Parts: sequence; structure tokens; C-alpha cells
Amino acid sequence: MQQFYTPTLESGSSSHSFDEQESKHIARVLRKNSGETIRLTNGKGHLFWGVLEVLSPKNCRVNITASEFIEPSSVQVHMAVAPTKNMDRFEWFLEKATELGVHRITPILCERSERRQLKLERCTKIITAAVKQSLRAHAPILDELTPLSQFTTNAPITCIAHCDDMPKSALKDALDDKPNSCILIGPEGDFTTNEIQWALAQNIQAVDLGNARLRTETAALVALHTAILLHT
Repeated sequence: MQQFYTPTLESGSSSHSFDEQESKHIARVLRKNSGETIRLTNGKGHLFWGVLEVLSPKNCRVNITASEFIEPSSVQVHMAVAPTKNMDRFEWFLEKATELGVHRITPILCERSERRQLKLERCTKIITAAVKQSLRAHAPILDELTPLSQFTTNAPITCIAHCDDMPKSALKDALDDKPNSCILIGPEGDFTTNEIQWALAQNIQAVDLGNARLRTETAALVALHTAILLHT
């Protein structure tokens, strides 16, 4: 069933009117009919089912007939990732991380970052589309681009994956009994030695993701999938 993302819809709502862009998509692209049942989520754990009552390219309205609350996952992974120079690659990460169930994403600005600006509106659209496609009830939190030196997290354990030749733990070992975690992934060119030393001084644990040298977006997804798979 097609899922629609409506962040303004609250528990107890009896109806919802879509904006013109979504109404046009429902009426002309999806060719929905009055009386059809559709599924909606507000991205905060609530699922809704409703019947389309008004159907036009400028105004579609649905009457809510049922709702359900989905508890958040007990595994909450916070990914702090340096956006790639090629924005398509970072958008691909956003899409796939949302499908996998990432809890939070913080784009980080590093010394070697080649992309130093980020259009959050575009990133939010990518995440929204992924929430709809994957039928998830919880949308991940997306933070603004944050300098690494200002980055903070409340996760019980935070790890930094890097390629420098120094003692590191395997990610799966570092996260063995910790379902809630934060993982930092650097830009093309990796974190600098100064950044790694800063992280270690913050009690952030150095980890590796295996022997292969991975692209930023690939490393981020490998780390995310490992963290989720260990506790599901």
C-alpha cells in the first residue's frame, strides 16, 4: 500500500487535507479514486488509515478511519557523516540509511571536507521520500551541518572509523552490548590526525570496518547496518 508522509498529522485527527503538490501527485500521478483507502504517517510513530473523500489536483482530503502507534526501535544509531563532494552520493546515503532505520543523522564539517555547504531542504525531501517508500513510521532526525569540533551526542558509546595506522577495535566488538551508539565517518581523504586525536580525547573509540578502503557513503552504510544487525 502507498504510504504518505504528513508530519503535521497528530494522534486523534479525524481528517487531513494535502497541499497542492501532494494533491496533484495523488490525483494525476497515482490516479487515486474517491473512496480508496490510503496509509499515512507523521514520522513520529503514528500510522493512520483513511478514505479519500475529496479528490482534485488542488485539494485532496482524507477522512481518518483508524490509527496505530508504532514504538520506536530499541536500536538507535546516530550517524555523523561528512557530506561527499558529489551530492548524489550523500543523497544516496540519506535514502538508504532511512530505509535501514537510522535514528539520527548529523552532517559533519571536517578539515578535509570538499563540500562545505548543505541544502537541508533537499536532504529532507530525500529522507521524506525514503520514509514513504520503506513504510517506516519514524523519520530520522536530520541536523544542520556541524563542525566536527562542535559535534556532541548523547549516545552511550561513540566510535570514529578511520584509516590511520593505529590501534583500533573492530566495530562489531566495540558495539557488542550497546544497542544505542553514534558512529563518525569522515570525508574523502579521511579524518586528519588532529581530528582523530581530538576524538580520542573526547573518549570516542577508534574502530575499523575491515580491510577494504571504502567510499564515505559506503563506509557509513556498512557501519550503520553492522550496528543495527548486531542488536536485531
